[in-house]
Amino acid sequence: DIDSEDTVSFGSSSELIVGQTVVAIGNPFGLDKTVTTGVVSAVNREFRAGTARTPANRPIRNCIQTDAAINPGNSGGPLLNLKAEVIGINTAIITTSGSNAGVGFAVPSDQLKLVVDRIIREDRILG
Repeated sequence: DIDSEDTVSFGSSSELIVGQTVVAIGNPFGLDKTVTTGVVSAVNREFRAGTARTPANRPIRNCIQTDAAINPGNSGGPLLNLKAEVIGINTAIITTSGSNAGVGFAVPSDQLKLVVDRIIREDRILG
């Protein structure tokens, strides 16, 4: 049983404004419980995701761009507003060095809420 004190709420990513302060939480380079701050650099950004082994050809749309330090290991961690509401999930960085260069991306909470609600309702997502 989950106590409401152990959870965070979703905020509305559609209400974000460029320049708004955000907080990224993650586990960069295996350093757990790491917190960084930055600002929303842009909204509704599209970028193409790839890895060292696969080309960057899969678009991820409507992302939040932030300069909060997002490094390998932060992906999947929350991006929070100053009300401690989840406004995104840290997803990727653009880098030439393999670490933070000030260009990070998060999937917005308004998109996540739909998926989370479906997972809770159906216990899975197919297709």
